[in-house]
Amino acid sequence: MEKPPYRITDRLLAMLEKIAALSSRIAASRLQLSLRLKLGEEALRRNAHSSTSIEGNRLSLEQVAAINEAREIHADARQTLEVSNYLKAVRWAIRQSGRNLDEKKLLRLHALITSGSLSKDKSGHYKTRQNYVVNGRGRIVYTPPPPSETPHRVRKLLEWVRESKGVHPVIVSAVFHHQCVSIHPFSDGNGRVARAAAQWILYRRGFDPGHFFAIDDFYAKDRDRYYEKIQQARELDGDLTFWIEYIAEGLLVACEDVFDRIKAVSRSTKRKVLLTPKQEELLAVLREHGGMGSALIGKKLKVKRARVHQLVVPLIKAKVLTRTGRARAVRYYLAD
Repeated sequence: MEKPPYRITDRLLAMLEKIAALSSRIAASRLQLSLRLKLGEEALRRNAHSSTSIEGNRLSLEQVAAINEAREIHADARQTLEVSNYLKAVRWAIRQSGRNLDEKKLLRLHALITSGSLSKDKSGHYKTRQNYVVNGRGRIVYTPPPPSETPHRVRKLLEWVRESKGVHPVIVSAVFHHQCVSIHPFSDGNGRVARAAAQWILYRRGFDPGHFFAIDDFYAKDRDRYYEKIQQARELDGDLTFWIEYIAEGLLVACEDVFDRIKAVSRSTKRKVLLTPKQEELLAVLREHGGMGSALIGKKLKVKRARVHQLVVPLIKAKVLTRTGRARAVRYYLAD
């Protein structure tokens, strides 16, 4: 594959510099093992929820968490299988991420993502029939390369990834992501495979070594924009400049999200508070949702109101949290 067309804009450089600075500060943070594990698990659940929801899966984040913990849920069997498969596939990709992504591994990733939802002759195999990309109205907006060209195009793309050692990891990952969904090499699961493999490339090149970043959240929060950016590059004759900027923007948001979480925990460490796992979870919930009352906190953490009181009192004394209101109108916030 020839070098894909894109420009290194001032905006892209500024975002890459911010990402590098935040990533370095995150890597240098002295995190408790419990928090390190929690950040990784949260990112896994959020990526699984977001990546499948982009494709129409309707399970909630709480249901995804239950599947991840092997708890039974009452939901559509196919959608449950999609989430379970994606969780397994990403865990496998994380274990493999010390190795280069090659054709065999890409096909294996597809097999894991589509196990039980596609027939055995399609799961882990390239498409054998022409496929199309359609919009919400069922109108064809893009025709991918035919099946006869698919294996060659995938191999050339993977060859470019392997040989682009001097290219910034974010750019390589972004290019692969777009090219993979544009080749559309499989009969189904193309988006999920492209997003999971794009993160694999980041891991392989030393980006996000703790697997903390939930970038798929960024795509899912404005799914229309995600698809518009993919299509925009095609309409610009394959110029990936704006697409790469979009990916960098998403990674910057993910970096800021993790860094804010770590800062919240660091405030408690400086004030000599040894956090329990539930207190770490409480800080994460408040950081994400803002001020909350005891009842809602209890619902989010799956604990009783009395337990909420036990969790928040030490944090208020240490000035990690603040409290407003009285009685049932009390709300808790992260301290400034």
